[in-house]
Amino acid sequence: MALERLRISVTGADLAAVLHLPEAGERWSCVITVHGLLSSKEGDKYLQIGEAFNQVGFAVCRFDFRGCGESEGSLADTTVGERVADLRHVVERMRAHPALSGRVALLGSSLGAYVSLFVASQDFKIKAVAAWATPAHLDALVERPDVVRAQGLGDAFIGELKEGRYLRAPVGTRYCLFIHGDRDEHVPPEHAHHLYQASLNPRQLEIIPGGNHQLNDPEHRARAVQLSLDWIGRYL
Repeated sequence: MALERLRISVTGADLAAVLHLPEAGERWSCVITVHGLLSSKEGDKYLQIGEAFNQVGFAVCRFDFRGCGESEGSLADTTVGERVADLRHVVERMRAHPALSGRVALLGSSLGAYVSLFVASQDFKIKAVAAWATPAHLDALVERPDVVRAQGLGDAFIGELKEGRYLRAPVGTRYCLFIHGDRDEHVPPEHAHHLYQASLNPRQLEIIPGGNHQLNDPEHRARAVQLSLDWIGRYL
Protein backbone atom coordinates (compact mmCIF):
# COMPACT_ATOMS: atom_id res chain seq x y z
CA MET A 1 0.00 0.00 0.00
CA ALA A 2 1.32 3.43 -0.98
CA LEU A 3 0.25 6.66 0.72
CA GLU A 4 0.07 9.96 -1.12
CA ARG A 5 -0.39 13.16 0.91
CA LEU A 6 -2.42 15.86 -0.82
CA ARG A 7 -3.55 19.45 -0.32
CA ILE A 8 -6.94 20.20 -1.86
CA SER A 9 -7.80 23.87 -2.39
CA VAL A 10 -11.26 25.11 -1.43
CA THR A 11 -12.51 28.66 -0.94
CA GLY A 12 -10.05 30.39 1.35
CA ALA A 13 -8.28 27.28 2.65
CA ASP A 14 -6.47 24.04 1.85
CA LEU A 15 -7.75 20.66 2.97
CA ALA A 16 -5.33 17.95 4.09
CA ALA A 17 -5.89 14.52 2.54
CA VAL A 18 -4.21 11.12 2.37
CA LEU A 19 -4.76 8.79 -0.58
CA HIS A 20 -4.24 5.05 -0.03
CA LEU A 21 -3.27 3.31 -3.27
CA PRO A 22 -3.27 -0.50 -3.61
CA GLU A 23 0.01 -2.22 -4.39
CA ALA A 24 -1.22 -3.91 -7.58
CA GLY A 25 -3.10 -2.65 -10.59
CA GLU A 26 -3.80 0.83 -11.85
CA ARG A 27 -6.67 3.28 -12.47
CA TRP A 28 -8.41 2.31 -9.24
CA SER A 29 -11.91 3.29 -8.19
CA CYS A 30 -11.89 5.45 -5.06
CA VAL A 31 -13.77 5.42 -1.77
CA ILE A 32 -13.76 8.77 0.06
CA THR A 33 -14.15 8.57 3.84
CA VAL A 34 -16.07 11.43 5.42
CA HIS A 35 -15.51 12.08 9.12
CA GLY A 36 -17.96 13.39 11.72
CA LEU A 37 -18.44 16.79 13.32
CA LEU A 38 -15.45 16.85 15.68
CA SER A 39 -13.42 13.98 14.25
CA SER A 40 -10.63 13.84 11.66
CA LYS A 41 -9.20 11.63 8.93
CA GLU A 42 -6.87 10.05 11.53
CA GLY A 43 -9.69 8.32 13.41
CA ASP A 44 -9.00 4.62 13.84
CA LYS A 45 -12.13 3.62 11.90
CA TYR A 46 -10.89 5.47 8.81
CA LEU A 47 -7.45 3.87 9.04
CA GLN A 48 -9.16 0.47 9.29
CA ILE A 49 -11.38 1.27 6.30
CA GLY A 50 -8.36 2.38 4.27
CA GLU A 51 -6.58 -0.88 4.90
CA ALA A 52 -9.63 -3.10 4.29
CA PHE A 53 -10.62 -1.47 1.00
CA ASN A 54 -7.03 -1.34 -0.25
CA GLN A 55 -6.69 -5.07 0.26
CA VAL A 56 -9.42 -5.74 -2.29
CA GLY A 57 -8.21 -3.21 -4.85
CA PHE A 58 -9.92 0.08 -4.03
CA ALA A 59 -8.14 3.38 -3.48
CA VAL A 60 -9.23 5.27 -0.36
CA CYS A 61 -9.06 9.00 0.26
CA ARG A 62 -9.19 10.25 3.84
CA PHE A 63 -9.44 14.01 4.35
CA ASP A 64 -10.05 16.65 7.02
CA PHE A 65 -12.82 19.19 6.71
CA ARG A 66 -11.95 22.85 7.15
CA GLY A 67 -11.19 23.57 10.80
CA CYS A 68 -10.40 19.92 11.61
CA GLY A 69 -7.20 17.87 11.80
CA GLU A 70 -4.47 19.13 9.51
CA SER A 71 -6.71 21.27 7.30
CA GLU A 72 -6.75 25.05 7.34
CA GLY A 73 -9.73 27.05 8.56
CA SER A 74 -11.56 27.48 11.85
CA LEU A 75 -14.01 25.09 13.49
CA ALA A 76 -15.90 28.14 14.79
CA ASP A 77 -16.76 29.04 11.18
CA THR A 78 -17.99 25.56 10.24
CA THR A 79 -21.41 25.07 8.67
CA VAL A 80 -23.02 22.04 7.07
CA GLY A 81 -23.08 23.92 3.78
CA GLU A 82 -19.34 24.53 4.00
CA ARG A 83 -18.75 20.83 4.57
CA VAL A 84 -20.91 19.94 1.59
CA ALA A 85 -18.74 22.27 -0.50
CA ASP A 86 -15.54 20.73 0.90
CA LEU A 87 -16.67 17.21 0.03
CA ARG A 88 -17.62 18.26 -3.50
CA HIS A 89 -14.08 19.60 -4.01
CA VAL A 90 -12.60 16.32 -2.76
CA VAL A 91 -14.86 14.30 -5.08
CA GLU A 92 -13.78 16.36 -8.09
CA ARG A 93 -10.11 16.08 -7.15
CA MET A 94 -10.38 12.29 -6.93
CA ARG A 95 -12.19 12.10 -10.26
CA ALA A 96 -9.35 14.02 -11.88
CA HIS A 97 -6.48 12.13 -10.18
CA PRO A 98 -4.34 10.45 -12.85
CA ALA A 99 -3.97 7.20 -10.89
CA LEU A 100 -7.73 6.76 -10.45
CA SER A 101 -10.57 5.65 -12.71
CA GLY A 102 -12.88 8.57 -11.97
CA ARG A 103 -15.42 6.32 -10.24
CA VAL A 104 -16.15 7.47 -6.67
CA ALA A 105 -18.14 6.20 -3.68
CA LEU A 106 -18.60 7.77 -0.23
CA LEU A 107 -18.30 6.22 3.24
CA GLY A 108 -19.27 8.58 6.03
CA SER A 109 -19.99 8.46 9.74
CA SER A 110 -22.42 10.62 11.74
CA LEU A 111 -22.39 14.20 10.38
CA GLY A 112 -19.96 13.03 7.70
CA ALA A 113 -22.57 10.59 6.44
CA TYR A 114 -25.22 13.32 6.65
CA VAL A 115 -23.04 15.56 4.45
CA SER A 116 -22.44 12.62 2.09
CA LEU A 117 -26.17 12.23 1.51
CA PHE A 118 -26.46 15.85 0.40
CA VAL A 119 -23.57 15.51 -2.02
CA ALA A 120 -24.82 12.20 -3.42
CA SER A 121 -28.35 13.57 -3.84
CA GLN A 122 -26.96 16.28 -6.14
CA ASP A 123 -24.27 14.28 -7.94
CA PHE A 124 -25.67 11.25 -9.70
CA LYS A 125 -22.19 10.10 -10.76
CA ILE A 126 -21.45 9.02 -7.19
CA LYS A 127 -21.76 5.25 -7.39
CA ALA A 128 -22.70 4.36 -3.80
CA VAL A 129 -22.88 5.66 -0.23
CA ALA A 130 -22.28 3.78 3.01
CA ALA A 131 -23.72 5.87 5.86
CA TRP A 132 -22.89 4.93 9.45
CA ALA A 133 -24.76 6.31 12.50
CA THR A 134 -26.41 9.00 10.40
CA PRO A 135 -28.87 11.59 11.71
CA ALA A 136 -32.04 12.11 9.68
CA HIS A 137 -32.26 15.68 10.98
CA LEU A 138 -30.36 18.09 13.24
CA ASP A 139 -33.27 19.30 15.38
CA ALA A 140 -31.43 18.42 18.59
CA LEU A 141 -28.61 20.82 17.72
CA VAL A 142 -31.04 23.66 17.00
CA GLU A 143 -32.70 23.09 20.37
CA ARG A 144 -29.37 23.21 22.28
CA PRO A 145 -27.20 26.05 20.93
CA ASP A 146 -25.31 26.09 24.23
CA VAL A 147 -24.10 22.55 23.57
CA VAL A 148 -23.11 23.46 20.01
CA ARG A 149 -21.04 26.43 21.20
CA ALA A 150 -19.43 24.33 23.94
CA GLN A 151 -18.05 22.05 21.22
CA GLY A 152 -16.25 24.95 19.56
CA LEU A 153 -18.83 25.68 16.87
CA GLY A 154 -20.15 29.18 16.28
CA ASP A 155 -23.11 31.28 15.29
CA ALA A 156 -22.72 30.42 11.60
CA PHE A 157 -23.51 26.75 12.27
CA ILE A 158 -26.47 27.56 14.53
CA GLY A 159 -27.83 30.27 12.22
CA GLU A 160 -27.77 28.03 9.17
CA LEU A 161 -29.87 25.40 10.92
CA LYS A 162 -32.30 27.91 12.41
CA GLU A 163 -32.95 29.15 8.87
CA GLY A 164 -33.86 25.57 7.94
CA ARG A 165 -30.90 25.05 5.60
CA TYR A 166 -29.51 21.52 5.83
CA LEU A 167 -31.77 20.88 8.82
CA ARG A 168 -33.10 17.61 7.37
CA ALA A 169 -31.42 14.97 5.26
CA PRO A 170 -32.40 14.87 1.57
CA VAL A 171 -34.99 12.39 0.34
CA GLY A 172 -34.96 10.17 -2.70
CA THR A 173 -31.26 9.30 -2.61
CA ARG A 174 -30.32 5.99 -4.26
CA TYR A 175 -27.53 3.42 -3.78
CA CYS A 176 -27.39 4.02 -0.01
CA LEU A 177 -26.48 1.58 2.74
CA PHE A 178 -27.49 2.70 6.24
CA ILE A 179 -25.69 1.08 9.19
CA HIS A 180 -26.71 1.91 12.75
CA GLY A 181 -26.13 0.49 16.20
CA ASP A 182 -29.30 -0.16 18.19
CA ARG A 183 -27.62 1.35 21.27
CA ASP A 184 -26.41 4.54 19.60
CA GLU A 185 -26.21 7.04 22.47
CA HIS A 186 -26.19 10.15 20.25
CA VAL A 187 -28.39 9.34 17.24
CA PRO A 188 -31.29 6.98 18.03
CA PRO A 189 -31.73 4.10 15.53
CA GLU A 190 -35.11 5.55 14.53
CA HIS A 191 -33.10 7.98 12.41
CA ALA A 192 -31.77 5.11 10.30
CA HIS A 193 -35.27 3.73 9.73
CA HIS A 194 -36.45 7.18 8.64
CA LEU A 195 -33.53 7.60 6.24
CA TYR A 196 -34.17 4.18 4.75
CA GLN A 197 -37.84 4.95 4.19
CA ALA A 198 -36.96 8.32 2.62
CA SER A 199 -34.46 6.80 0.16
CA LEU A 200 -35.08 4.92 -3.07
CA ASN A 201 -33.93 1.52 -4.32
CA PRO A 202 -31.34 0.19 -4.40
CA ARG A 203 -31.00 0.72 -0.65
CA GLN A 204 -30.19 -1.35 2.41
CA LEU A 205 -30.61 -0.97 6.17
CA GLU A 206 -28.50 -2.87 8.70
CA ILE A 207 -29.03 -2.50 12.46
CA ILE A 208 -26.12 -3.82 14.55
CA PRO A 209 -27.33 -5.28 17.87
CA GLY A 210 -25.49 -3.66 20.80
CA GLY A 211 -23.67 -1.19 18.60
CA ASN A 212 -22.95 2.29 19.94
CA HIS A 213 -22.48 5.52 17.98
CA GLN A 214 -18.79 4.93 17.27
CA LEU A 215 -19.20 1.16 16.76
CA ASN A 216 -16.22 0.78 19.10
CA ASP A 217 -16.65 -2.95 19.67
CA PRO A 218 -14.22 -4.69 17.29
CA GLU A 219 -16.88 -7.15 16.09
CA HIS A 220 -19.36 -4.35 15.42
CA ARG A 221 -16.74 -2.32 13.58
CA ALA A 222 -15.63 -5.30 11.50
CA ARG A 223 -19.25 -6.03 10.61
CA ALA A 224 -19.80 -2.44 9.46
CA VAL A 225 -16.62 -2.47 7.38
CA GLN A 226 -17.58 -5.74 5.68
CA LEU A 227 -21.13 -4.59 4.99
CA SER A 228 -19.76 -1.37 3.49
CA LEU A 229 -17.24 -3.26 1.41
CA ASP A 230 -19.91 -5.59 0.05
CA TRP A 231 -22.27 -2.71 -0.77
CA ILE A 232 -19.73 -0.40 -2.37
CA GLY A 233 -18.08 -3.29 -4.19
CA ARG A 234 -21.41 -4.11 -5.80
CA TYR A 235 -21.74 -0.70 -7.45
CA LEU A 236 -18.26 0.80 -7.68
